[in-house]
Amino acid sequence: MRVPLHVEGPESNRVVALVPVGGAPPPAVDGELRVLLTPEGVRACVEEWSPDAVVVVEPDGQALPRLAGLGVPLVLLGGDTLPAAAVGRLGVHAWLPASATPDQVRLSVAAAASRRREEAGLRRHEELLRHTLDLASTLAALRTPEDVVAQAVAGFAAVIGGPVPTGAIVVRLGVDDALRFAGVGRHAGLRSDLDLPVTVVEAVARVFGRVDTVEWVDGGVVVGVVGGGWVSGALYVADAELPPGFGTLGGVIAGLVGQALSNTVLFHRSSHDAMTGLCSRAYGLHRLAEVLALASRHPAPTCVMVLDVDLFKRVNDAHGHQGGDVVLAAVADLIRRTIRGTDLAVRLGGEEFLVVLPQTDEAAAAAVAERMRRVVSAWRGEHQGRELAVSVSIGVAEASPGERDVGRLVARADDALYEAKRQGRNRVVRAG
Repeated sequence: MRVPLHVEGPESNRVVALVPVGGAPPPAVDGELRVLLTPEGVRACVEEWSPDAVVVVEPDGQALPRLAGLGVPLVLLGGDTLPAAAVGRLGVHAWLPASATPDQVRLSVAAAASRRREEAGLRRHEELLRHTLDLASTLAALRTPEDVVAQAVAGFAAVIGGPVPTGAIVVRLGVDDALRFAGVGRHAGLRSDLDLPVTVVEAVARVFGRVDTVEWVDGGVVVGVVGGGWVSGALYVADAELPPGFGTLGGVIAGLVGQALSNTVLFHRSSHDAMTGLCSRAYGLHRLAEVLALASRHPAPTCVMVLDVDLFKRVNDAHGHQGGDVVLAAVADLIRRTIRGTDLAVRLGGEEFLVVLPQTDEAAAAAVAERMRRVVSAWRGEHQGRELAVSVSIGVAEASPGERDVGRLVARADDALYEAKRQGRNRVVRAG
């Protein structure tokens, strides 16, 4: 049976279920409601309609506890026999006498509905804050701008997006840096702004690099990203779901992203060689120490290679230091292309490089070194119209089981390198 019911209030309330458990007629309340006769019927109604409040007429102290866990405030009428303990368990919002007027019921229901919305909003706020803190911890632990870019858009979309997070980020990590794009969901393959809706592109252009700037676009949100070191950008999330009065969260997350990007840029500058882009000597040896420590706890072979460009002084004499820089940058790029993503390439200084090969024995490392030697020998470059060609000598050493002495391991590979030089250069020698 359905009876008209309307609850006055500043916002439209969800359907309110009026439940005459004892069978007495409900008060004459204007509005829309369903009349149900059993606790089981109440549960079915809540699951179907998700009401803001449930009104119970002449509650039965024995039957009511079965309504526990509904997740909605209850308004009880004529419940003078209900045990006080049941009130706490059921989350009763109001307990009115059986003679309550329609206005009293209406006001109680409106107040209960308001309470439900406030509680839902607080839960959503807490959830968003928890996810934001988790994202902040994740971003703080990242060490490369690429990782931050990828995690930022995924984390931002997961925090404030809909059921299927969809979003994008456009950033520039310096005045001379090219725009970088990343996306999740429908924008997972994002490569340029051509893959975004025109309205989003326009919003990105307006907020790009502007702190605390938020725009709502077609049900989504676009926020400006700003960081130190000329880091700038914009974050976009489609189908953004932010509770009323919580729109500043987008700016908070954008600030976290900008700071994280700035930190990774500064870290990269301090830990990597500016010319080649490889790890610096100090950072590379620190990472090697970490690899050896891990290998000693979880036994696995570890090898290092030390490379040196043969007769590099002749390159500088013939082509100048700019020509030498071209050669070093090219050799570094060839090293990166030859090794695995889990390996580590380091510029030790001058024309000497170090490669760390975790979980690799000496035979496999020697094969990688030989492949690298051939790749470098086949390379041809050009500087000021003149051809460049070089070779490398490589020494390979495997860490002894449980070895933790970085200096001794690198020295063994270095000795093998100089043996390669003595044997005529452009060759690979194992430390043995």
